[in-house]
Amino acid sequence: MILRKYGIKDDMRTFFVGSSIEYERIFKKIISELQRCQTDYEELIAMLLRQLLIAINRQLSKERILKNEYLDNEMELATQYFNDNYNTEINIEEYALSRGMSISWFIRNFKEYTGTTPMQYIVSTRVTNAQTLLETTTYSVTEIGRIVGYDNPLYFSRIFHKQKGISPSNYRKQLDNE
Repeated sequence: MILRKYGIKDDMRTFFVGSSIEYERIFKKIISELQRCQTDYEELIAMLLRQLLIAINRQLSKERILKNEYLDNEMELATQYFNDNYNTEINIEEYALSRGMSISWFIRNFKEYTGTTPMQYIVSTRVTNAQTLLETTTYSVTEIGRIVGYDNPLYFSRIFHKQKGISPSNYRKQLDNE
């Protein structure tokens, strides 16, 4: 219970908190108190142990904050890149490697950050932009498919239908009837 209070969970058997002069000072003080056994040494050792746990908790919290800032920054960069380049061929693996990440780590963290995989994100962006083009332009469905990154009009129609529940041409007809 005491460990949990200081951010050390039951499943944390080992964790890295680095080395610090502060840790060393506290440990030496604990050892010294144990060797001398002066009045109320047990109470002082308990206080020193709490001080050590607080120092460890602060270090763990700092690492989590830095990790989260890095992760948020990387995922924001990825979503921006995908938004800017959705209409080109994007290789997720190449993108992850270019940012120094493994593909599985990137996909897992991107999904955690956005709620969707990178490929689903790109497809959704393409379909949303296609929908806007269908609503605001007179481009043909084939042209819109090319504009959003699909060279094969049949594949584009299939993807659009799967995402929106209606084909692009029927979507446009539905707009005209309103």
